[in-house]
Amino acid sequence: MNYRSMQKKKRRRAFRITVLALIAVGGLYLNMTVPGAVKDSVPRVDVIFPAHTEYTPSVTCSGTVGCSEVKNVREEIPLIIKEYLVNVGDRVDQGQTIAIIDKDAVCEALAGVYGSSVSDALTLAELADSIPQSITSPVSGTVCALAAVGELVDAGTDIAQIGGKGALVLNVAVPERNLAKIESGQTARLSVSSAERTFSGKVLKIGDIKRKQYIGSIEETVADVTVSIDAPSDKLKSGDSGYATIETGIKRDIVTLPYSAVMQDGNSEYVYVIEDGRAVRRDVVTGLEMAKVTQVFGVSVEEEVVKDTTGIAANAVIMRNRKDSSDSGNISAENGKTMTD
Repeated sequence: MNYRSMQKKKRRRAFRITVLALIAVGGLYLNMTVPGAVKDSVPRVDVIFPAHTEYTPSVTCSGTVGCSEVKNVREEIPLIIKEYLVNVGDRVDQGQTIAIIDKDAVCEALAGVYGSSVSDALTLAELADSIPQSITSPVSGTVCALAAVGELVDAGTDIAQIGGKGALVLNVAVPERNLAKIESGQTARLSVSSAERTFSGKVLKIGDIKRKQYIGSIEETVADVTVSIDAPSDKLKSGDSGYATIETGIKRDIVTLPYSAVMQDGNSEYVYVIEDGRAVRRDVVTGLEMAKVTQVFGVSVEEEVVKDTTGIAANAVIMRNRKDSSDSGNISAENGKTMTD
């Protein structure tokens, strides 16, 4: 091989090496820039699996703590309370003094009734002697009600009501539209303003008398329903406000999604299901509505759904954000709990 042929061969080799180098550099450049640009233009979304949720039909009503069985404290003559030594909700022992009588005020009030006549069965002096200095509790229990201080309490009228120990109940007002769902013996979950925990109980009594009451800003016809309070706390007092969630049906399993995952288009409701890297529209039907989630028909718990559909178009290519393990089977629902497979 002569010198000229060798040089020509070297030049061809150098050319091939240069071309390959340029291709390699160009490929590296494209790999570093173009995919990044494409990636940045693809929307990133959070995805979630529809959740299995245990749901129990229920009715929630507000009311106040009271006493189920009470002893009425009464006297045979009119009295005026000067002061109470206890408050509503306090625990008292049998024989404990609960009120001081204003004897002077009672005598003055009775003088206005009897005047100076001595033809009555009792003279004023005899009446004054019959007025007790104080009122004691006839039983041990909880003070459920007290008459007003400084006002004349007629003979035979309740001065106080004392409930037996463990006899605290929650009296709630149930709207007439829900009364048909309530039955004696149904279980209930209760929350009371003075306690940090919830209580269990059962429906004890459904009142026959209906009355008008404002629930929020709406006047409704209601009936009083008495619910027991199992294992009441010492913090509970008669008069405390509370809520009872009465279970009115059989617990069942439903499929739920957060409200942010469900969109509306006219009369249609739909979600975006992830199929082959795209957000595909799927029409669904919603059912029960709870605090944070809604029941959905038309999607299974094995399918990935866009959690928040804001800014997502149908059939759009999407990229998943890194999924948190809490995104699957961990949606809490009012009146139920979520199950994991």
